[in-house]
Amino acid sequence: MVQRTILDCKGRGADDIFVHVRELIEDGTLGQSEALPPIRALAQALAVNRNTVAAAYRKLIAAGLAEAAGRAGTRVAPRTRLGMPLGVHAFTSAPGMLELASGNPDPALLPDYAPYLAALPAEPPALYGQPCYLADLQAWGRDWWLRQGRIGAEVAEPLLTHGALDGIERVLAAWLAPGDTVLVEEPCFPGSLALLRQMGVTLIGVPLDGDGMLPDALAAALARKPKALLWTPYSHNPTGVNTTPERAAALRAVVDAHPELLLIEDDHFAAFTDAATPSLVSPGRARWAAVRSLSKWLGPDLRLAFLTGDLTTLTRVQRRQYVGPRWPSFLLQRLALALLRAPETEALRRRAAACYAERHVALTDALRRRGLAAQAGEGLNVWLPLADDAVVAQALAARGYLVRAGDAFRVTRRLSALRVSCAALPAERADELAGAIADCLGGLGAAA
Repeated sequence: MVQRTILDCKGRGADDIFVHVRELIEDGTLGQSEALPPIRALAQALAVNRNTVAAAYRKLIAAGLAEAAGRAGTRVAPRTRLGMPLGVHAFTSAPGMLELASGNPDPALLPDYAPYLAALPAEPPALYGQPCYLADLQAWGRDWWLRQGRIGAEVAEPLLTHGALDGIERVLAAWLAPGDTVLVEEPCFPGSLALLRQMGVTLIGVPLDGDGMLPDALAAALARKPKALLWTPYSHNPTGVNTTPERAAALRAVVDAHPELLLIEDDHFAAFTDAATPSLVSPGRARWAAVRSLSKWLGPDLRLAFLTGDLTTLTRVQRRQYVGPRWPSFLLQRLALALLRAPETEALRRRAAACYAERHVALTDALRRRGLAAQAGEGLNVWLPLADDAVVAQALAARGYLVRAGDAFRVTRRLSALRVSCAALPAERADELAGAIADCLGGLGAAA
């Protein structure tokens, strides 16, 4: 019935098909997550070129009415409460419930802004037409990469964006169009997945092992001519995997054969390691970007990240930024610079790094003592493959523990695992939580 309704389109141009399908979505004839006809089938039925239908579908995706589902085709985009996109959740625990699902840093390990705000010297108000960034803050960000990074290309003065995802979105928008293909790690951070699906790109997941992305899998995915690769060099979310220097070298050799590929590196955990994080960017690469957020270190509410890359990409991003938000608040920039320069903030950073490492090890060790093979790694989360994650997550919720099941991190493959945010879990409670997980598993057992 629905398929016949789509075939009732009066016009034969891409705009006609777009308007017709939009009306069917908006009046409820096409329901949420309902599959649209394959491009080839609809083109044959309407007696039009495949490119005409593809263009109509791209417009639907760009309008947020449809989403690309990889090999499953195109479907009507789900519409959740308050207009939140699929994959974005608000983690509000019931009284007495331990919230281990959000991936947030420990609030006790974030700096108190009040003294630094009070100490900021008086400055003239920021006005239209002035430079968008504090030069001293840009220089601080560039020096961060120079002392703690392995990017092979020249590192330019970074731009400032409203967090890592804002920077990633701006880079992708500078080069990509709806329908383009982007490679991501699988499992993948849900925020990145929600963003990319909202942008209307086609996603291909590249699997990981304990050393990082698999080079052979990356090479196979690159054969499908993607436009971009988004990856996390250190403390991958959700698995915690750190890409080893040897694996990074192997992956770099693979991507070097594709100089047209846009590389985006999301180094979200750089603040908590003193080692230089790996990079896939070789000298001379034309299109690349790297982002480092201050959210895990100074707090998500600061809404600031450094974005560096090749000069063409940075120019495109800044031009588009200037006709939109123009600049991140100078009040926030000045506050960030004061925090970054404060010895107390550095001491807190070191304490946070030690606490996060201790809590990650405490939980993974407690799970392994019960025969549960959590993924080795670092970061704010522990990744635990299981045979039936949904059942265990529900059972844990009944016991007062809120965790996240693996389906939220899926690109194309079925994933069964728990992501447990351990950042604020005291080490002395790790054994208690591991025991609860083991009890909830019962006879289900862990996945191989």
